[in-house]
Amino acid sequence: MSPLTVGIIGCGKQAPKHLRGFQADRDVEIVLGDIDEARARALAESEGVRWAPVDEILADPSIAAVDLCTPTTTHAGLIEQAVLSGKAFLCEKPLCQTLAEAERIGRAVLAHEAIGMVGFVYRLVPAFEVGAEVMKGVAETGTSAVLGRVVSATFRIGGRGSHRLWKHRRETGGGAINEMLVHMLDLALWYFGDAREVVVHRRELLQPQRVIDGVEYAVDAEDYVVVSVRTESGVEVLIQADLITPAFSQSVEVQGANGTFRGSITADALSFVHTLKAVEGWPAGRNLIDTTQTDFFQAEVRTFLEAVREGRAPVLGNVLDAVRLMRVVEEIRTAPVR
Repeated sequence: MSPLTVGIIGCGKQAPKHLRGFQADRDVEIVLGDIDEARARALAESEGVRWAPVDEILADPSIAAVDLCTPTTTHAGLIEQAVLSGKAFLCEKPLCQTLAEAERIGRAVLAHEAIGMVGFVYRLVPAFEVGAEVMKGVAETGTSAVLGRVVSATFRIGGRGSHRLWKHRRETGGGAINEMLVHMLDLALWYFGDAREVVVHRRELLQPQRVIDGVEYAVDAEDYVVVSVRTESGVEVLIQADLITPAFSQSVEVQGANGTFRGSITADALSFVHTLKAVEGWPAGRNLIDTTQTDFFQAEVRTFLEAVREGRAPVLGNVLDAVRLMRVVEEIRTAPVR
């Protein structure tokens, strides 16, 4: 089998993580690109791979796929160029900046039978994979074989984000919605199905000044968001996301008639399934979940490469799911706070 050539566009903080994922596959050749060609050249030289201008990567028919490690505001244009060039694409979350862009991308992917994937890596966290098993059937019926009728869920994620200025400015796609909330919203839609009603309780900028690399900047993107979502399956979901928590914190709790699921990406937080009575192989009481972490970027890249090689949509993070998520995100961005 001849090597698959992948172009990584964007050589900032995320690129080395993605690069390691592709380097774990011996049958992949990598080309790096960035609008700052000196940055692409420097990373390529340090990693022993080649680099090329972004336009050349997108036009080169020998490059089968591109991985976009660029700010959200650039995604739509790069994705559309990739699809028109017959390339598969992987991009950092979220898919793009607006619902109109998302729907346009969705139409292009369907028209060209393109393969696209969005990097919602929380679906690859072991605890949340267990959660997905426990939540089977909830999206359709509102009921889990393990937890019984699911009533409510609480999603929380918070961190500082103060290592890149663009993460805190609207014009560059920053803010707690794009950076944090979308991960939890993706899990919620994965577990419970489509949203029926969205209420925005808080969408605020609490820290209008940020110190980044020792320099203080004025910023304008929201850093604190609280929303509730009622799903079509009848689950009440509360999501709180911020860019103000000093030490990263994340958790999911789901309450059902027969028990609780709790999961987290953080190693020091307990993840468990607690059942009132034994069911589906889960003994009554608290059952701890093994939270041994994997390399999420390697797992993400492996999932993407399997889809490209098999010529099918990826098993997670596919474009149609991402468009569905963007419909809710658009409402969260624009709905009145109440």
